[in-house]
Amino acid sequence: MSRKAFVACLLLALSATAAASQAAAQTKLSVAKVANDFALSMADYGNKLGTFQKNGLAVTVSEITQAKMIQATIGGSVDIALASGATLAFAAKGAPLTGVAALSGPPSILVLVVAPKSPITSIDQLRHRTVAVSNLGSLTDWAVSQIALHEHWPSADIKRVSVGDTGARIATLRTGAADAAVVDIAAAFNLEERGEAKILVNFGDLITKFQNQIVYASNALIKKNPDAVRAFVRAWLQTVAYARDHRDETVAFAQKQLGVTPVVATRVYATLMPGGFFSKDGRFDPDVLKAMSQGFVEMKLLKSDQDLTQYVTDQFLPKSP
Repeated sequence: MSRKAFVACLLLALSATAAASQAAAQTKLSVAKVANDFALSMADYGNKLGTFQKNGLAVTVSEITQAKMIQATIGGSVDIALASGATLAFAAKGAPLTGVAALSGPPSILVLVVAPKSPITSIDQLRHRTVAVSNLGSLTDWAVSQIALHEHWPSADIKRVSVGDTGARIATLRTGAADAAVVDIAAAFNLEERGEAKILVNFGDLITKFQNQIVYASNALIKKNPDAVRAFVRAWLQTVAYARDHRDETVAFAQKQLGVTPVVATRVYATLMPGGFFSKDGRFDPDVLKAMSQGFVEMKLLKSDQDLTQYVTDQFLPKSP
């Protein structure tokens, strides 16, 4: 072997060794998200951009239901959970997780849709109507109850039917088994583009004090490796900041990730990213948490009002400049 070839082989071997060493040094984290919506898909975007890797993490993302997520956290197979603000109620009941960063604010990602030829044109016409939600006691269920509250009706004056995931809710609307359905904004825009539904209300306009989604860490991870929690939160905020500054690239990612058209992906981005939906610093608002506690009592997730600040922490957030 020539000296030149030997040097080339040596450099290649050293490069491979360095890459293997770097990979081995990365902390592995199992991340669960409760939906594949635009907000929670930022975890997948962070992986694509390499943001987590640059922060010393090897992140594996999976999508599971909230119930399974809590079970997996208890069992130790989930380190980080990207879930609804309503999950705080389960932390109050003893689920071993803590909110480590505010993810998104008012639920602008949730909308109420009706059939394209529905006679319902405003929320004041929903009294004694049936609305398809994911599960009774869920965020979608509670969101509908807020319509009754807004209109000063008894909560029972809007009937909610529990049907499961987005596809099932849309099917219920199509068959006429429900007069309206609560769906993710991307699904709503998609249906609207195809002329299969019309948007009646965006819940972010109706519910202004709510922490729609939160980044949770398992208490086991917080105890065992707080630096990994800190690195994840830092990488998450960096990913959201990148998405905010790179519209076209993020829209292209959303189109592929959500399986929607370029027009729908652009509308989702324009609705959620420029405004105040995503938290820029991950900090929790005590007043919002107080309002959420009252909401949990209304949803019957909690028996009485509680101080939810004890189930969140700001110790893993980047220090303010």
